[in-house]
Amino acid sequence: MWNHAPSGNFNSTNSSSTIDLESSLAMSSDNEAYLYAAFEHPIPLVPNIRMESTALTHDGTASGVTFNGVGGLTGASTISLDSIDTVLYWRILDNWVNVDLGLAMRKYDGEFTVGTQTRTISESIPLAYAAAQFDLPFTGLSVGGDYNYVSLSGNRINDIRIRLLYEMGIIGFEGGIRNYSVKLDDADGVNVDMSFDGVFLGVFLHF
Repeated sequence: MWNHAPSGNFNSTNSSSTIDLESSLAMSSDNEAYLYAAFEHPIPLVPNIRMESTALTHDGTASGVTFNGVGGLTGASTISLDSIDTVLYWRILDNWVNVDLGLAMRKYDGEFTVGTQTRTISESIPLAYAAAQFDLPFTGLSVGGDYNYVSLSGNRINDIRIRLLYEMGIIGFEGGIRNYSVKLDDADGVNVDMSFDGVFLGVFLHF
Protein backbone atom coordinates (compact mmCIF):
# COMPACT_ATOMS: atom_id res chain seq x y z
CA MET A 1 0.00 0.00 0.00
CA TRP A 2 1.31 3.41 -1.05
CA ASN A 3 0.11 6.70 0.42
CA HIS A 4 0.84 9.33 -2.23
CA ALA A 5 0.35 13.09 -2.22
CA PRO A 6 -0.17 14.70 -5.66
CA SER A 7 1.31 17.90 -7.05
CA GLY A 8 1.78 19.43 -10.48
CA ASN A 9 -0.57 19.94 -13.38
CA PHE A 10 -1.96 18.68 -16.68
CA ASN A 11 -3.85 20.03 -19.66
CA SER A 12 -5.21 18.99 -23.02
CA THR A 13 -3.15 19.95 -26.03
CA ASN A 14 -6.08 21.95 -27.43
CA SER A 15 -6.09 24.22 -24.38
CA SER A 16 -3.43 26.71 -23.33
CA SER A 17 -4.43 26.76 -19.64
CA THR A 18 -3.10 24.20 -17.16
CA ILE A 19 -5.03 22.52 -14.38
CA ASP A 20 -3.26 22.33 -11.04
CA LEU A 21 -4.01 19.17 -9.05
CA GLU A 22 -4.11 20.97 -5.72
CA SER A 23 -5.35 24.53 -6.38
CA SER A 24 -7.65 23.79 -9.36
CA LEU A 25 -9.05 20.40 -8.30
CA ALA A 26 -8.43 20.32 -4.51
CA MET A 27 -6.81 16.89 -4.68
CA SER A 28 -5.05 15.52 -1.61
CA SER A 29 -3.22 12.36 -0.56
CA ASP A 30 -4.72 8.93 -1.13
CA ASN A 31 -3.86 5.24 -0.63
CA GLU A 32 -3.37 2.80 -3.52
CA ALA A 33 -2.26 -0.82 -3.83
CA TYR A 34 0.81 -1.99 -5.73
CA LEU A 35 1.65 -5.58 -6.65
CA TYR A 36 4.88 -7.09 -7.92
CA ALA A 37 6.46 -10.44 -8.70
CA ALA A 38 10.05 -11.27 -9.68
CA PHE A 39 11.61 -14.43 -11.05
CA GLU A 40 15.38 -14.92 -10.74
CA HIS A 41 17.43 -17.83 -12.06
CA PRO A 42 21.12 -18.86 -12.32
CA ILE A 43 21.34 -19.05 -16.14
CA PRO A 44 24.15 -16.73 -17.35
CA LEU A 45 23.27 -13.87 -19.72
CA VAL A 46 19.53 -14.61 -19.62
CA PRO A 47 17.80 -11.72 -17.84
CA ASN A 48 15.66 -12.03 -14.76
CA ILE A 49 12.15 -10.62 -14.97
CA ARG A 50 10.07 -8.45 -12.70
CA MET A 51 6.45 -7.38 -13.19
CA GLU A 52 4.81 -4.60 -11.21
CA SER A 53 1.35 -3.06 -11.27
CA THR A 54 0.68 0.31 -9.65
CA ALA A 55 -2.74 1.94 -9.29
CA LEU A 56 -2.72 5.73 -9.11
CA THR A 57 -6.01 7.62 -8.77
CA HIS A 58 -7.05 10.93 -7.20
CA ASP A 59 -10.49 12.50 -6.90
CA GLY A 60 -11.24 16.19 -6.65
CA THR A 61 -13.67 18.94 -7.58
CA ALA A 62 -13.32 21.44 -10.42
CA SER A 63 -14.58 24.98 -10.19
CA GLY A 64 -14.57 26.99 -13.40
CA VAL A 65 -11.57 25.43 -15.17
CA THR A 66 -10.85 24.75 -18.87
CA PHE A 67 -10.14 21.29 -20.24
CA ASN A 68 -10.43 19.69 -23.65
CA GLY A 69 -11.26 23.07 -25.17
CA VAL A 70 -14.28 23.58 -22.89
CA GLY A 71 -14.27 26.38 -20.32
CA GLY A 72 -16.18 26.91 -17.08
CA LEU A 73 -16.09 23.24 -16.06
CA THR A 74 -17.27 22.42 -12.54
CA GLY A 75 -18.03 19.28 -10.57
CA ALA A 76 -16.44 15.95 -9.73
CA SER A 77 -13.04 15.35 -11.33
CA THR A 78 -10.74 12.34 -11.38
CA ILE A 79 -7.27 11.57 -12.64
CA SER A 80 -5.90 8.05 -12.96
CA LEU A 81 -2.46 7.09 -14.21
CA ASP A 82 -2.21 3.34 -13.65
CA SER A 83 0.90 1.58 -14.89
CA ILE A 84 2.36 -1.88 -15.47
CA ASP A 85 6.14 -2.33 -15.52
CA THR A 86 7.92 -5.17 -17.29
CA VAL A 87 11.56 -5.22 -16.20
CA LEU A 88 14.37 -7.34 -17.64
CA TYR A 89 17.46 -7.14 -15.45
CA TRP A 90 20.77 -8.76 -14.71
CA ARG A 91 22.25 -9.26 -11.22
CA ILE A 92 25.81 -8.03 -11.51
CA LEU A 93 26.63 -8.48 -7.81
CA ASP A 94 25.14 -11.22 -5.65
CA ASN A 95 26.28 -11.63 -2.04
CA TRP A 96 25.44 -9.52 1.01
CA VAL A 97 25.30 -6.66 -1.47
CA ASN A 98 22.99 -7.19 -4.47
CA VAL A 99 23.09 -4.92 -7.51
CA ASP A 100 20.73 -5.18 -10.50
CA LEU A 101 20.83 -3.32 -13.80
CA GLY A 102 18.34 -3.57 -16.63
CA LEU A 103 15.67 -2.07 -18.83
CA ALA A 104 11.97 -1.59 -18.17
CA MET A 105 8.89 -0.88 -20.25
CA ARG A 106 6.20 1.09 -18.42
CA LYS A 107 2.68 0.86 -19.89
CA TYR A 108 0.39 3.70 -18.85
CA ASP A 109 -3.39 3.56 -18.95
CA GLY A 110 -4.81 6.86 -17.79
CA GLU A 111 -8.03 8.78 -17.64
CA PHE A 112 -8.49 12.49 -16.97
CA THR A 113 -12.01 13.68 -16.15
CA VAL A 114 -12.80 17.31 -15.39
CA GLY A 115 -16.49 17.98 -14.96
CA THR A 116 -18.17 16.71 -18.14
CA GLN A 117 -14.94 16.31 -20.16
CA THR A 118 -12.86 13.11 -20.27
CA ARG A 119 -9.71 12.10 -22.09
CA THR A 120 -8.00 8.72 -21.92
CA ILE A 121 -4.35 7.94 -22.63
CA SER A 122 -2.40 4.79 -23.42
CA GLU A 123 1.36 5.15 -23.60
CA SER A 124 4.38 2.82 -23.35
CA ILE A 125 7.74 4.29 -22.35
CA PRO A 126 11.15 2.55 -21.97
CA LEU A 127 13.14 3.17 -18.80
CA ALA A 128 16.57 2.48 -17.40
CA TYR A 129 16.35 0.35 -14.25
CA ALA A 130 18.76 -0.05 -11.35
CA ALA A 131 18.36 -1.61 -7.91
CA ALA A 132 20.55 -2.37 -4.92
CA GLN A 133 20.07 -4.12 -1.59
CA PHE A 134 22.38 -4.36 1.40
CA ASP A 135 21.78 -7.30 3.76
CA LEU A 136 22.67 -6.87 7.42
CA PRO A 137 24.14 -10.27 8.41
CA PHE A 138 22.30 -12.42 10.98
CA THR A 139 19.48 -9.88 11.46
CA GLY A 140 16.98 -10.52 8.67
CA LEU A 141 17.14 -6.80 7.95
CA SER A 142 18.04 -5.22 4.61
CA VAL A 143 18.20 -1.73 3.18
CA GLY A 144 17.51 -1.30 -0.51
CA GLY A 145 16.15 0.81 -3.28
CA ASP A 146 15.34 0.95 -6.95
CA TYR A 147 15.43 3.65 -9.59
CA ASN A 148 13.65 4.05 -12.91
CA TYR A 149 14.57 6.95 -15.19
CA VAL A 150 14.14 8.24 -18.73
CA SER A 151 14.30 11.58 -20.50
CA LEU A 152 13.33 11.11 -24.13
CA SER A 153 11.25 12.93 -26.77
CA GLY A 154 9.70 15.35 -24.30
CA ASN A 155 8.87 12.60 -21.79
CA ARG A 156 10.64 12.39 -18.45
CA ILE A 157 10.14 9.89 -15.64
CA ASN A 158 12.05 9.96 -12.38
CA ASP A 159 10.97 7.23 -9.98
CA ILE A 160 12.96 6.31 -6.87
CA ARG A 161 12.14 4.12 -3.87
CA ILE A 162 14.13 3.59 -0.68
CA ARG A 163 13.03 0.73 1.56
CA LEU A 164 13.79 -1.15 4.77
CA LEU A 165 13.06 -4.89 4.64
CA TYR A 166 12.74 -7.60 7.27
CA GLU A 167 12.53 -11.30 6.35
CA MET A 168 11.45 -14.11 8.66
CA GLY A 169 11.58 -17.39 6.78
CA ILE A 170 9.74 -16.93 3.50
CA ILE A 171 7.65 -14.03 4.83
CA GLY A 172 8.95 -10.49 4.54
CA PHE A 173 7.86 -6.96 5.34
CA GLU A 174 8.92 -3.73 3.67
CA GLY A 175 8.41 -0.04 4.22
CA GLY A 176 9.90 3.12 2.83
CA ILE A 177 9.40 6.22 0.72
CA ARG A 178 8.72 6.71 -2.97
CA ASN A 179 9.30 9.89 -4.95
CA TYR A 180 7.78 9.70 -8.42
CA SER A 181 7.57 12.41 -11.08
CA VAL A 182 6.21 11.98 -14.60
CA LYS A 183 6.17 14.36 -17.56
CA LEU A 184 4.36 13.21 -20.71
CA ASP A 185 4.30 15.37 -23.83
CA ASP A 186 1.12 15.01 -25.89
CA ALA A 187 0.11 11.58 -24.65
CA ASP A 188 -3.07 11.06 -26.71
CA GLY A 189 -3.78 14.78 -26.54
CA VAL A 190 -2.85 15.30 -22.87
CA ASN A 191 0.23 16.99 -21.40
CA VAL A 192 1.19 15.73 -17.94
CA ASP A 193 3.68 17.21 -15.46
CA MET A 194 2.94 15.69 -12.06
CA SER A 195 4.60 14.27 -8.96
CA PHE A 196 3.43 11.77 -6.38
CA ASP A 197 5.36 11.35 -3.14
CA GLY A 198 4.75 9.38 0.03
CA VAL A 199 5.38 6.34 2.18
CA PHE A 200 4.58 2.69 1.47
CA LEU A 201 4.18 -0.53 3.45
CA GLY A 202 4.11 -4.05 2.07
CA VAL A 203 4.21 -7.77 2.76
CA PHE A 204 5.96 -10.28 0.47
CA LEU A 205 6.89 -13.92 0.05
CA HIS A 206 10.48 -14.83 -0.88
CA PHE A 207 11.08 -18.39 -2.07
